[in-house]
Amino acid sequence: MNPRMTQPAFHMPFTARTNPHLERTRRWLRQWAHRIGLLDPEYTTPWPEQWSERKFEEADFALWTAMTHPDIDADELNLVTGWHVALWFVDDLALPLFGRIDDRAAAQRQVDRLLEFLPVDALPRPLLVPRNPVERAFAELWPRTAPSMTPVWRLRFRGDVERFLRGVLREIDRPAHENGEGAGGRAADPIEYVQDRREFGGLPMTSTLMEHGQQEIPEHIYRLRSFQSALRAFADVISLHNDIVSYEREIAEGTVDNNGVEVLRRALGCDLQQATTALNAMLTGRVDTLRHMVGTELPRVLGDEHLPERLAARITGYLETLTTATAGSYAWHDLTGRFRQSAAPARTLVPHGPTGFGTSAARLARTASG
Repeated sequence: MNPRMTQPAFHMPFTARTNPHLERTRRWLRQWAHRIGLLDPEYTTPWPEQWSERKFEEADFALWTAMTHPDIDADELNLVTGWHVALWFVDDLALPLFGRIDDRAAAQRQVDRLLEFLPVDALPRPLLVPRNPVERAFAELWPRTAPSMTPVWRLRFRGDVERFLRGVLREIDRPAHENGEGAGGRAADPIEYVQDRREFGGLPMTSTLMEHGQQEIPEHIYRLRSFQSALRAFADVISLHNDIVSYEREIAEGTVDNNGVEVLRRALGCDLQQATTALNAMLTGRVDTLRHMVGTELPRVLGDEHLPERLAARITGYLETLTTATAGSYAWHDLTGRFRQSAAPARTLVPHGPTGFGTSAARLARTASG
């Protein structure tokens, strides 16, 4: 029997807000997910407790984007929701799928093909025809995303998505027991784990999409050390909080080896509650880093840049969005059913059927290999 943790009291000094277009985006997302095939029965049937119509509705992904992007208009909220749901689909289904068919080469080909749908020149590719739900998502979302972006911005966004997909490949490459322990049984290094989580966890795409809803951050500002520190803290706060909240869900799914609580438990040789407390202390530190960067350090640094008033106000608004989004993500974790475990796994067929990156192993393997 797996031990259970008592969740700690989380330190969150920021205030969450919800986008007023939430209900419209919920309706759009249901229709879109069915239309492109994310909810087809072939993807929902094999792992109904991981990806199914019921789990899709319980997760309420539109609420997450509405609480992390509270000020964008309705069309933009649909756009960012589509991007996040496409990556959630990959995250939820890629590992069980490719682990089941034991075909890393097919996974690599699929990743390479997905990136073809994100051309940096943003020109149409009429001969590139999507063959599965994620390819259809990318094919629809990129032409709505890229036109307003500079080439440098497009390249950055494409790199964000690519790192996420490469991170999925990394997890496929290593056996489950190696996620928690390195060679020779050595516990994984917690600092390296946090860095990997930040790099490959998908949150760089989130912060880039926050720019898309407002306007591009000039490259010289984006590259400032303090600006990068704020982005890293933002990614760490959402990731580490998710690790604590999702621990029991990941125990049930058998994916807990790649969870910060488990990494700390093994590295420190402590019990589950002590590991949770230690990770929450790390999380609290990252929240305070974000608060300091946004509230103190960056106003000073931006003042030294002597920016035009409108640009300074826009960058300040973007930074405030980072803080609001962390509070929104915390609230979503409390409100959503995504992290609640059923008393008994329900395998009842539901009226609609979700899909994913590939629940049908044979079908996606054929698709990826062309």
